[in-house]
Amino acid sequence: MQEKIICFSLGLSSGDVERGRVSFNESCAAEGELVVVPVTGAMLERSVGDALERVISGSAPDGSNPVLPDLPYRVVVVAALEREQVFSVMRSFKAVLPDPQSLIFAVITETALGWTFRDYAIHLAQEHEEMKARSR
Repeated sequence: MQEKIICFSLGLSSGDVERGRVSFNESCAAEGELVVVPVTGAMLERSVGDALERVISGSAPDGSNPVLPDLPYRVVVVAALEREQVFSVMRSFKAVLPDPQSLIFAVITETALGWTFRDYAIHLAQEHEEMKARSR
């Protein structure tokens, strides 16, 4: 059985997710099975750790439509065992999605496990803005 690389997407359409998944499978399928779970409205107040445990245990997402939050960025958070797997996910999505500079990719850290998706996305957007300001 192939190792799972689990991603949660926020602000990506179902078409964006599918294009990213196809891109990954075409170039990186040997690295693991890519599972992308769109964050729904019901998930925004759920902890990242709780949602990750549900996916690992095989629980299906709640079936709601993905939420498009009031953030200027689209976010993909990744749970993977190897650093190269995270980079492969990032390259796969950036290769096929429009406006890749508005995509934020992050690894799910121990700290992030306790945050809600809403708080984590806001934190990542703030960090992204700070990084952009420093690079100017």
